[in-house]
Amino acid sequence: MQLINLTVRTLRDNDPMDVALRTEPRRGTLAIKVTRLALFALIVLIMVFGYEKTAQAAEGGASHYLPGAAGDVLIAQSPKPGLQVAMTLWGMTGDVNTAVLQGKVGVSLDLDLSLAIPTAFYTFEEPVLGGTYTMGIAVPFGYANLDGQLTGPLGNTFNASEDSFNLSDIAITPFQLNWDKGRFHFKLAEVIVAPTGAYDINDNVNLGRNYWSFDTVGGITWFNEPTGTALSIAPGIMFNTKNDKTDYQTGTEFHLDFTANQFLSENFSIGIRGYYYQQITGDSGSGAVLGDFKSESYGLGPGLVWIPKFAGGALTLLGKWMHDLDSENRFDSDYVTLTAAWKF
Repeated sequence: MQLINLTVRTLRDNDPMDVALRTEPRRGTLAIKVTRLALFALIVLIMVFGYEKTAQAAEGGASHYLPGAAGDVLIAQSPKPGLQVAMTLWGMTGDVNTAVLQGKVGVSLDLDLSLAIPTAFYTFEEPVLGGTYTMGIAVPFGYANLDGQLTGPLGNTFNASEDSFNLSDIAITPFQLNWDKGRFHFKLAEVIVAPTGAYDINDNVNLGRNYWSFDTVGGITWFNEPTGTALSIAPGIMFNTKNDKTDYQTGTEFHLDFTANQFLSENFSIGIRGYYYQQITGDSGSGAVLGDFKSESYGLGPGLVWIPKFAGGALTLLGKWMHDLDSENRFDSDYVTLTAAWKF
């Protein structure tokens, strides 16, 4: 799981009069922006509902990477110094043809997962390596429900339906560095996911994964304030240790999150969210009974950002929905997130 990046510095962090002069839409331009976004959204919807797909899965059909967790807007822009806290409600519902669960092969699996992810970031005033230094933590917990058929080591097949409400694996960001250069912004961060979540090899559904992950994440944002247009990409590579309970090691994973936002005012934007995921090395260990079973998936969907005026710019509300356009060896899913972030 990536540590959700909410340390965004949006239009509200600038001088209000200056922002108003630079972002107030000229006559007719707002309608043009909305029309362009509507046409783009229509293309996305055609792609989403016109694409036929199938899905299989690796160990558990998922990993510590959460699609869309890199952020929703201005992903790489330097945050202002100080403390920011947030609560994200992250949900997915998906199905997969085949997966390995605690040494058992599962088929026709359906998963509903809901996580509450409280996060806290602190940004320091003193620059580090010429950039802004931030550190943070996320402590997810939630509910999972799994239905499907499982085949045990002796070949016996049985129906399974289990659920769990518990702590998931904690993610720590020991460092995040941001640099700003005109309209371009850059980010480099390391996220460490610790096996602190609930895990029992005898359970078919677990909120913890019982292994460490080390996720190196970069980011680039282009933000044109006069038009209110922002584009961001955030590539990352995640290395995983072995699950010693099952002797299963998930391969190295590449992931890329991207966002496109159009501010319709200084307080509200709409746009597109998307991700691409690919497992670049195979699974290994005696528990990898289906071989290397590399995973790949990608998805798209709409998103919005609202910075309510009544909160004086301290509160940011974000939401998105993403639909998997294709998924191989991974849960074919829909994702919904709602986030409230408060900057002190």
